[in-house]
Amino acid sequence: MTKLDKGIFSVVQRKYPRISASTFLSVNQRRYPRKSASMAFSASMAFSASRSITLIELMISIAITVVIAGAIYLSLNAALESWGYSKDKLALQKVLNDVSEEISNGIAASYGVKDSLEIITASHARIEFVPPWTDDTHTVAARNFVYTLNRRIKPGAAVPITELKFPEAEEYLLASVSVVDQKQSLLSQVRLIEIVPDGSLIRFTYHPDHEANPDVIKAIWWDEEDGEVYTEYLGETVNISKNAFGVKITELKMRYYDNANNLITESDWLDSGDLNLVTGIEIFITAGLEEHKTSLLSFVSLRNAPLRSGYLPLQKDMRVPIPNSHDIHTLILSNFSGVENEDVMQIEARPEKGKYWRVKIVFSRVGFSDPKIDRYTIEYPTGYQVYEASPKTDAKLGLNLLLLDPAGFYDYDDDEDIEDKVIIDGEVSLYIKEMDIEGVGLFMRP
Repeated sequence: MTKLDKGIFSVVQRKYPRISASTFLSVNQRRYPRKSASMAFSASMAFSASRSITLIELMISIAITVVIAGAIYLSLNAALESWGYSKDKLALQKVLNDVSEEISNGIAASYGVKDSLEIITASHARIEFVPPWTDDTHTVAARNFVYTLNRRIKPGAAVPITELKFPEAEEYLLASVSVVDQKQSLLSQVRLIEIVPDGSLIRFTYHPDHEANPDVIKAIWWDEEDGEVYTEYLGETVNISKNAFGVKITELKMRYYDNANNLITESDWLDSGDLNLVTGIEIFITAGLEEHKTSLLSFVSLRNAPLRSGYLPLQKDMRVPIPNSHDIHTLILSNFSGVENEDVMQIEARPEKGKYWRVKIVFSRVGFSDPKIDRYTIEYPTGYQVYEASPKTDAKLGLNLLLLDPAGFYDYDDDEDIEDKVIIDGEVSLYIKEMDIEGVGLFMRP
């Protein structure tokens, strides 16, 4: 037995004390007949070593695992952040679109600024306007029945758009009505002109009088402290920017433009004399969610704006820009309302430079008969009368300011082949100097 065999035997004997040296040698020889015990032990140790992991290998494995896990974490975190950012951006964009849409177009129950008939006040963060009003509370009654509207018509406004729906019909059809003229009345009444089957539905859409019925004014404003946009109409206040995402409106700015797309003013509030000039509104909105912000810029054309539609109800002391004598094609006073006997109306065409042109109209009315345009005079310059006429025509026919003088010398426009005595050049405004009647509308076209 070699020294190595003895050493191995001593190790084995400590674990198995009953094994003798001869038994150890015989077993070892049978298992490894051509090898010594030392070679067998070495082979056994090598086999065991091949199946174990060293400390260095373990550390390398841990390092690789950490690197892979870190890469996975960074990729997942970036994906989560990108998803969160996209989610916030989508929420911001949705709220901006919804608020802008409601400001511009309104909702099914009420109109937006696009359909404004008259602007009452306007600033960067607030606008008050009068949208169209629809009275659909009536059914057709007997012939010549007088329908009392649930909101008063603005004096001088156009006749209500009237629609009828016959029994068992699916669609409304247009109809004609006449307005029953009543001065100093808080009610408006109309009468159907056509003969219509009883039981037909009828609805009237018109320009309501905000002075008689203040609830027809719609207000839209931004509350900087709350970060919300509100509307108020018919006594009900609604938060139109409220949302489930936590988005706040951090800025709302409205700027007002005229018919030539010129900015009317940079001031916060629009002057009352400039309200009728507005034909378009630029709306800039910024929304914020945590650290993210998004803005939206839109432009709204007011399709019912007086200078766009060409029709404007007039009031005393109002100034309206009109084309000069060379560029005007239509200038008519119509829809006189609230007329009494000997009522007077005076209008002046005022150029920036040059002489003023004044027309004074006197009305007549006997009892409850239809009012008439009794007479009118023309002054040019003001204080110097150059023409007088007594047409005594029905006021319902209106008065064409381009045909006041049959000869064409003293009316407003520049007539071809006529040596006009009245020529108004440059920028011109029509000033309502005196107005005893309740209302009248101006229809003009350049």
